Amino acid sequence: MKKRVLAMALAGVVAASGFTGFGSVEAKAESEEKEITVWAWDQAFNGYALEEAAKLCDGVKVNFVEMAKADCLQKIHTVLASGVTDDLPDVVLISDLAAQGYLMSYPDAFMPMDDVINYDDFAEYKKAAVSYDGKGYGVPFDTGVAGLFYRTDYIEEIGYTAEDMQNLTWEEYLSMGEKLKEKGHMLQTYNPNDIAEFQIMLQSAGKWFTDAEGKADFVNNDALKECFSIFKTLNDSDYCKVVSDWTEFAGAINGGDVACVLRGSWISSTIIAAEDQSGKWAVAPVPKMSVEGATQYSNQGGSSWFVLNNSANADVAADFMAKTFAGSKELYNTILSEKNIVGTYLPASDVEAYDLGQDFYNGQKVNKDLAAWLAQIPAVDTGAFSAEAQAALTAVTPQYLAGGDLDECLEEAAAQFEQTIQ
Repeated sequence: MKKRVLAMALAGVVAASGFTGFGSVEAKAESEEKEITVWAWDQAFNGYALEEAAKLCDGVKVNFVEMAKADCLQKIHTVLASGVTDDLPDVVLISDLAAQGYLMSYPDAFMPMDDVINYDDFAEYKKAAVSYDGKGYGVPFDTGVAGLFYRTDYIEEIGYTAEDMQNLTWEEYLSMGEKLKEKGHMLQTYNPNDIAEFQIMLQSAGKWFTDAEGKADFVNNDALKECFSIFKTLNDSDYCKVVSDWTEFAGAINGGDVACVLRGSWISSTIIAAEDQSGKWAVAPVPKMSVEGATQYSNQGGSSWFVLNNSANADVAADFMAKTFAGSKELYNTILSEKNIVGTYLPASDVEAYDLGQDFYNGQKVNKDLAAWLAQIPAVDTGAFSAEAQAALTAVTPQYLAGGDLDECLEEAAAQFEQTIQ
């Protein structure tokens, strides 16, 4: 019953929101090229990383099936729940915050990887994210160390310097909005139905949506209340570019509509897609909240690769992952230097790309800065029900934005959350 309830909750949330080489693969393939199918999102980031990984492996062709993140998570849930194995990909990308829910609901669906890769080669928090009941399942990939990406030309128009951007409080950051509006620019994007930035704000203060026991930490969470206050300020302002989906969000960035983007480091691949903006961007630490214990360092996102146990080429996929994302410093040096993709593979922590200045960011050693911030991120226990918690909070957000009492909204959200996970 517990497994069934977890699966049902997972469905509701996503709808809303060691091998050392390829000898064994070559023997099985008998010199024929093997194709593995990978389900994931974001061609510019994950698709690119897979393309570079495939270049390192003769005899393996990667079929990257791109879909929106929510669609990817929903589709793999639907297929696994059906019990039909014919439609399984060989590999699926799952966000770290969602991974525990899938492992709890479908523990037999994913290939155990303890004998395939060395988990000591990865950041400890990533190993925890992809492990369940004493076994490791996923192949850790990227980190979402957060930053405030900003247009240097826009902030210079309002008299700000790179030094001014280094130690911003949220109050100081928001005060830039009206000044930018006067110059014809928007401060940032704003989606009234997306509280993704709450992840960044909460972890920067060492807090989360849930407590150590996995229960809702809503009503007495001062950091969460500050998140809602900031969100309402953005909602009521006239200096934000309102967007409704990823396409509009990316379009606002690449179209030059906004001065700032507060996201995990993975957003860099989207930002640098606008080649005409090269030399006009920089990255600073995230704004600091006012609650006790707040810092300027946080994380948002991060995902890992999971091999499906019953897929057509599961063994080939496992070999591929072991050789590349769990075994190649060359791969991480390439994707780091070209797309600022910060991995969690520890042997690659000294690759050359960390010391390279980047033309797009006007010579800033972005990768080195991101790595330094990563080491200072407050640790939080995200548990298995982060998505459910965010869904419950998102459901009451319109009520709060319309003038509702925040404490009452949070109490209602907590009740919804507890009902969902019971």
